[in-house]
Amino acid sequence: MRRISKPVSFTRRARLSNFPRLSNFPRLSNFARLSTLATVAALATLVAPLATSATALAKPTATKQSAAKSESSAPASSEPEAPPPLTKLPVVRSFSEAVFPSAALRDRVAATIELALDINEQGGVDAVVVVRSSTVAEEGGRAFAGTSTVTDYGFDRAAIEAAERLAFEPAEAEGTPVPVRMGYTVRFDLPPRAKDRVDRAIATATSTAGREARPGPGIVRLKGVVREAGTRRRLPGVLITVFRVEAGKPQASSAPDVPDGPDGPQKSSAQEKPGSRVGAEAAYEAYEATTNADGTFEFYDLGSGAWRAQVDLDGYYPFRTTEEVTEDEVLDVTYYLERGSYNEFDVLVEAERVQKEVNRRTLKAAEIVKVPGTLGDPINVVENLPGVARTPGGGGAIIVRGSGPEDTGVFVDGIDVPLIYHFGGLKSILPAEVIDEIEFFPGNFSIQYGRATGGIFNAKTKRAAAQGFGGSVDISLLDSSIYLEFPIGDTITVGLAGRRSYIDFVLKAAVPDDASVRLVSAPRYYDYQAFATWRPSSAHEVRLFFFGSDDRLRLLFEEPSDLDAQLQGTGLDAAVFFNRVIASYEYAPSSTFQNSLKIAFARDTFHASAFDQFSSHIDFHNLQFREMARYAPSDAFALSVGVEGILGTVDVDVSATRPPKEGDVVFGDDLEDITVISLDDVPVANIAPFVEAELGITDALKIVPGLRLDYFRRLRTFTVDPRLIARYALSDGWTVKAGVGLTHQPPEEDETSEGFGNPDLDPEWAIQYSAGAEWVPTEYLKLDGTLFFKDLKNLVSRTNATTTRDGVIAPLIYDNGGKGVVYGAELFVEHKFNRNFRGWLSYTLSRAVRTDSGDSKSRLFDFDQTHILSLVASYVLPENWEVGLRWRLVSGNPTTVFNGGVFLSDFDRYSPIPGETNGERLPLFHQLDLRIEKRWVYDAWSLSAYLNLVNSYNRRNVEGYSYNFDFSQSDTVAGLPIFPILGLKAEF
Repeated sequence: MRRISKPVSFTRRARLSNFPRLSNFPRLSNFARLSTLATVAALATLVAPLATSATALAKPTATKQSAAKSESSAPASSEPEAPPPLTKLPVVRSFSEAVFPSAALRDRVAATIELALDINEQGGVDAVVVVRSSTVAEEGGRAFAGTSTVTDYGFDRAAIEAAERLAFEPAEAEGTPVPVRMGYTVRFDLPPRAKDRVDRAIATATSTAGREARPGPGIVRLKGVVREAGTRRRLPGVLITVFRVEAGKPQASSAPDVPDGPDGPQKSSAQEKPGSRVGAEAAYEAYEATTNADGTFEFYDLGSGAWRAQVDLDGYYPFRTTEEVTEDEVLDVTYYLERGSYNEFDVLVEAERVQKEVNRRTLKAAEIVKVPGTLGDPINVVENLPGVARTPGGGGAIIVRGSGPEDTGVFVDGIDVPLIYHFGGLKSILPAEVIDEIEFFPGNFSIQYGRATGGIFNAKTKRAAAQGFGGSVDISLLDSSIYLEFPIGDTITVGLAGRRSYIDFVLKAAVPDDASVRLVSAPRYYDYQAFATWRPSSAHEVRLFFFGSDDRLRLLFEEPSDLDAQLQGTGLDAAVFFNRVIASYEYAPSSTFQNSLKIAFARDTFHASAFDQFSSHIDFHNLQFREMARYAPSDAFALSVGVEGILGTVDVDVSATRPPKEGDVVFGDDLEDITVISLDDVPVANIAPFVEAELGITDALKIVPGLRLDYFRRLRTFTVDPRLIARYALSDGWTVKAGVGLTHQPPEEDETSEGFGNPDLDPEWAIQYSAGAEWVPTEYLKLDGTLFFKDLKNLVSRTNATTTRDGVIAPLIYDNGGKGVVYGAELFVEHKFNRNFRGWLSYTLSRAVRTDSGDSKSRLFDFDQTHILSLVASYVLPENWEVGLRWRLVSGNPTTVFNGGVFLSDFDRYSPIPGETNGERLPLFHQLDLRIEKRWVYDAWSLSAYLNLVNSYNRRNVEGYSYNFDFSQSDTVAGLPIFPILGLKAEF
């Protein structure tokens, strides 16, 4: 960097202008609405990352140095339109230094180049135009007579080339990346001549005067880097001031009082209390320097002796230290600035995207990882959203609007996965560190998704570029995990993660040696992830993401006949293993066109065996793909066209009874009625092209029609899904919304296989309706209400009918004679992070009813829950403490009770006499979960200790009933008791 001998102030502002769009995309100024200075001041912290010091230094010598610096500015706005207000400004992600023209440096000519940049939705610079240029020739220089021009020396070209290499985090309007025009000024400032060095006195309580300058050789005496304490993140655009401290002089305060305020608490490296006066030395000689894009800085020609360094940065505690400079060495330092708060809400721009769906919940992983009761797993938070039922037994599924778990599509980066939770449902297959955000659609989802009549869940993985080597280690009573990330050069980021549970060790130690069941291999799981992202330019991104999961459970029973007289073996064994390699390519050459291609290679393996009588082994090799192109020539029109699908082969070896289905009573099955199936290389093909338009009928009305065509090779059939969504923006923060759409879903594989099911089944289908309204009275408060209705047809249902196949009469087993309806209302009240508090209230009122094939009487679905209430709240306390709670009140699930049993002499056991299917409910469920965390911040890392207290008041929630041998007596089966989970997490 350069030596600074007088106060330098960098303007860290960026204003959006309403110049004619260079890319033919009329996005006008959103800042024109900000009519008061107070509002502009409040936004200053948002645009601080835009500070740019495009410094182009020649190598320091005794005679000359060169520098170029840039700062954000903009031409004034005029008569703005009324697009959605920006919720995030562009932030420089990849900085580019301007090269100072050598001829101008020789002739001592400086320049200021004002540019207008068109930044697209991906953060790339589409176009650069020079708005204004000016030059200043230094007195005594070769061009002092005014003979120089900007173009003569190449300042314009140097500024444009530097700007074209910039990469930004894109601007967002209501959460959606949008193109903007931004003013950008590149200043080519001449370095001072060695003889022109002037010492400066900084303002103190006694206001000292500057001294006469003395010449210096331009030698670096002090250099270093400024990092964020705890994360080691390099901080660009930070102003460092150093001043000489001379002993024996009258003392004066070196800095004004810094009380706590809107920017957070203040303290110094010397551990001064917030609001105290820092230091007691007198300042006479002072210099300033600003960190480059990589957080580095340098000071030249500092004399030997003690120098006081100070840093004051909004949102951070003040930093003060004293350095001893000598003439025979270069002092290399690292300054760590501690943030006023390490709460993730402080650094995330939290806003929903411009929605195309009636209901889409988008949750940032960093925001929700600390929700109580979720055990630090962002995916567990989905159960606290409207429309999502509580999973019986503690978890392991996503149940949406009364539908079964198999009716909701589960994806990672748009790629289908067989399960999202490990055994037991306590943790998902992805750790929080690799998740960027969660997308959840309870209904009326985009035509990009299909093969589901419930909802859609999609976990988007982390894509941010690493600033350096970093990661975390998390150790709790459930599992341990590690996460590492690091850059390779300027364009590649690599990440690695792994996790292993040790529930098996805990449970094996807890089970007595004389117990009737022995845990040979208690529930245990592994998961692992690796990714590499390559971004050669703002228009291209290539990414590889590999992840997998491995779960196993093995039990041995001393007397399995005590469970059932027909059981002959000794144990149970279950294992699930799968992995994915996702290759993706994102291409965005302009703000009007984007293309996304994903290809995944996958293997899913399922194995289960029980008592030497039943076994199942399924091995599925498949290739998945998802391609979509979007063209948006204007705000009023956009067209998306794509195709997605699964191709593969499956090997099946099964020897088992038929699995239980919706409404089944699992007790009555004849364990000797075993079906054996062995199939190799069975082809699988599901392919779906789709098209979707976004029509801005007016500024307030947006309509999104779409059409999807699905081909199911297993069923030898096509389906067509038309869908329509509309949103209308009213005044005063109100928006009304509605949607209607058709969705199809194929039957489960066992339901269409010969022997187990009916190969002539058709897809199930549903027409989904929803309508509602949103109200945003303040920037941090949102209310969302929705009414929904789902009409289900062609549901697979058990039947006693028969059919003739190849001249042989055979049971039909299943048909498409079932039907059902689901209807209800959802309410979501969200308080975004404000004044250290964040929380939400979610309530769902619903009814899910179905009629089975051949029945005239309807019954409740297995997962019908009339009332679902969730309250989530978190509060950030001083000194990096955080507390939170989650309270849930949920109707009990429907259940079928047994009215005694009948003795079966042929099998030497009792068979239950079931009552009305799902005719009764389990008792009301309610539970309070608490979480408390304390973080200690050190220079290069931070340590957090946390306690998750599940079911804090030890409520005995009933999850089902167990019966004695003849079904004459029953007892309740309870869920988890109070369950404390302690953990430590180190981040670096």
